[in-house]
Amino acid sequence: MNKKLLWLIPLGLLAAAAAAVLALPGFVASSAHRARIEQLASSLTGRQVHIAGKLTLSLLPSPELNAGQITITGPDNEVITARALTLDISLPALLHGQLSAQTLTLESPTIAFPWPLPGGPKSIAPPGWLAALHAQIHHGAISLGSVHFANVDADLFTGANGAVTISGTGNLQGNKLNLTAALGATALTGTAPLSLTAGSGPLSLNLSGTLGGDGTLTGQLSLAAPGTSGSANLTVTATAATADALHLNIAKASLTGSAALDFSQPALTATLDARNLDLTPLQHLLLQHLLPAWPGLPATLALTASNITYNGQNLPALTTSLNLAPNGLNVQSLKATLPGATTLAASLQISAAGAITGHASLNSPDLPSLLAAYGLAPPPAWTSAALSSGLSGTTSQIYLNNLTGSLGPSHLSGGLIITGHHATGALNFDRLDLTPLLSWRGRRPGNFTADGQITAAHATLGPLPLTHLLLDGALNHQLNIRRISANMLGGLAAGSVTLDAQGNITAARGFLSLPSAAPLAALAPASWPHLPAALVQPRLNLTLAARGPANALAASAVATLGAFTLTATPVINLIQPSASGAISLQHPSAIAVLNIFGLSQGLTYPGAGSISLRADFMAAPTSFGLPNFILSFGDLTADGQLMSNKGIISGQIAAGTLALPPIPASYTPPWSALAAAQGKIGITADRVLYGGKPILGATAASLTFAPGSRLTLALSQASLAGGTLAGSLTASTTGNQPPALTAQLTASHIDSTQLNLPLAFPYTLAGIFDASAALTASGYTPKTWAATLGGSLSLDAGNGQLNGFTLAGLAQALHTPNRAKALHTALTSGATSFTALAFTGTFSHGNCTLSNASLTGPAGNASATGSIDVFDNTLALRLALSPSVTPPLTINTMLLGSWTKPKQYPRLKPALDWAPPAPPLPAPPLPAPPQ
Repeated sequence: MNKKLLWLIPLGLLAAAAAAVLALPGFVASSAHRARIEQLASSLTGRQVHIAGKLTLSLLPSPELNAGQITITGPDNEVITARALTLDISLPALLHGQLSAQTLTLESPTIAFPWPLPGGPKSIAPPGWLAALHAQIHHGAISLGSVHFANVDADLFTGANGAVTISGTGNLQGNKLNLTAALGATALTGTAPLSLTAGSGPLSLNLSGTLGGDGTLTGQLSLAAPGTSGSANLTVTATAATADALHLNIAKASLTGSAALDFSQPALTATLDARNLDLTPLQHLLLQHLLPAWPGLPATLALTASNITYNGQNLPALTTSLNLAPNGLNVQSLKATLPGATTLAASLQISAAGAITGHASLNSPDLPSLLAAYGLAPPPAWTSAALSSGLSGTTSQIYLNNLTGSLGPSHLSGGLIITGHHATGALNFDRLDLTPLLSWRGRRPGNFTADGQITAAHATLGPLPLTHLLLDGALNHQLNIRRISANMLGGLAAGSVTLDAQGNITAARGFLSLPSAAPLAALAPASWPHLPAALVQPRLNLTLAARGPANALAASAVATLGAFTLTATPVINLIQPSASGAISLQHPSAIAVLNIFGLSQGLTYPGAGSISLRADFMAAPTSFGLPNFILSFGDLTADGQLMSNKGIISGQIAAGTLALPPIPASYTPPWSALAAAQGKIGITADRVLYGGKPILGATAASLTFAPGSRLTLALSQASLAGGTLAGSLTASTTGNQPPALTAQLTASHIDSTQLNLPLAFPYTLAGIFDASAALTASGYTPKTWAATLGGSLSLDAGNGQLNGFTLAGLAQALHTPNRAKALHTALTSGATSFTALAFTGTFSHGNCTLSNASLTGPAGNASATGSIDVFDNTLALRLALSPSVTPPLTINTMLLGSWTKPKQYPRLKPALDWAPPAPPLPAPPLPAPPQ
């Protein structure tokens, strides 16, 4: 007889039934009858039921069976435990001898089902007596194989033929799920349709299939989420679960392939092809969620991908084979194809705690193309890269151990620690070019920071060779080079510098010590002025310091080069940019400095004394100069200012002594610089020296630089030899033509005895004279100017003396016994006083033709004709000398050759033939007076 029909035996009389009902609560509560009740419950449920807690039956207000600490086990090892079970039953049915449950409530149950279900649908189908039951689960824990659901709140409805529907919520691996499952009626074949819908936030999973009598599940699986969709054919057997025709779309990415889950030795295997995949969120999912929450299930993945994105960067292709196990992730191989024909290969292991070990290599024959694809640019010399490194650390802090390889022509070794966008470590290069590295710093990624040191056996900074380079610093929002040192040119350089985000110096210290500055000078560009060997040969020492904000950087520098000492204390505005401050230059001997530059004049110029320059200076994009300076240079002493503002020169120089150097005939003024200059400089001097000799007294002049390459020296006032000198000298350049010079000079009341002209001429003047000149010349050097000299010169003097011949001596020689010798002496020496002297000359191509040269005095008069060659310092003069004698006599002589020692060719025959007039005859005696 079917045990489930026990409750259908009709009770006798109504009174007997009522009495039995009234006595039933006591019967249920009695511990003596608990075994019989457990046996009854087991027969009703078809499962083994054990009641460890209190068991009560309440009839009012409605029949309700309560049991504590329930354990139910099934024939297929399914287990249900619950803190409490409440079963509402129908009183009318109970009075009729029937057990009809209306609702079933399980409090905090723990339900464990094996997978696969050995009995198929029968394992979870309710017994017949639970048809139309509404069961509720409160705060339960349900396991299906190794899948665990926690905090489950669900409603279960049973139907005919084992149909059951479940709807509720729970937590799976910390994620809240909404779940709806429906198991249809079991067919004669032992199969039942199964549908399942699960959702977590915006993610939903749908399964539609069939649960077979042997526990096999087949069906279609679909996935939906914002920007994500997927599907697969699912087959679950007792030994494995297989997903074929797997297709997953994530945004623009797609994944296809297959996956299998082995139950016998639990493991997941997947082979996938991916396109347009972004690995960045997947990395976060893997490291932050999947690895920590992975349920101890080994997994193997073979992935082939194209057009991959990682951290916003593109990877054209990627292949990898990896294993995921309880102890972590093992990437057996990873190979990525990158722009520039670059390949990245790696093998590594990531433990469950995030520890990393492994090896990686990078080979890029076209490094610029690789970095350009990611918005970067390497230093120019780094055209290729071949690097390999060991890997260790953690997922948040990766160590590159034994890093070695090459960057362009440079071989490197060392190690790095990478933490997010921060790198620290040490790199060693066999050779390194610092110049492109400094320029590349401004193109680094804005969120990249670094801290560490770089060493190089050989390095270059521009044309400067370095050895044993050490650079220790940090790169973040600023560049802080804590120390940089290197051997260079036989000496040592070291220092520190801090640059802000804009590349401006905020702090710097350094020194340079070289046994000789000559190797450093040899590296200067060819366009720079050539420095004399004697200047750069001595030792060079330089120290500098700077600190402050970018708009007021206070700096100081002290440099010694041989006997030279230079100091500067500028305040620099790096924003404008501009600088101003004080400078000084000193050397103990001005004459020695001229010797260094090959301008030695002996003691003539600049005179004994030192060099001392003290000045304020300023420099800005449109203006620069010395607002105030004091200069001592041998005999020269001056102060004043010199400025250039928007290309316009201005200044005022006041000299106590203005010492001018003798101008070599081969000297070439800087015409190109003068041609571009504009402005005006005022000059005053108490005295002017030329070649160490005074030539002018109190002088006022101006130097004007005019547009059109015109330079004018205007001499407004000058004291010269007791008189005055005024005039102007103008030089102009036009196109490719040589500079053209014009001079207008006027001299008044000049005492020739006070002149110290550097000339050696056979005839010199002693006296007061007036002179004027209008001269022209062209060319680049003084020697060329002499060859092209043109114009006119006039001179007038009175009551003076001309040295070089003597008219009075000529007259006396006519009366000496040795007349020829005496005449020759009078023609080549002596002096002649005059009452009037006039000279006019016309210049052409450096040759002066005398148009008028005459002298008149008490001892006679003289005149000259001929020419004087200024270029060759030669002369060809014919002199006619007429001493005051009777009868009148004119002696002609020729002067030919050099100014200093001309040869004289006198014509003395008229003088040798000259005879004084016969004395007058004595007068006849007067007759005697009459007696």
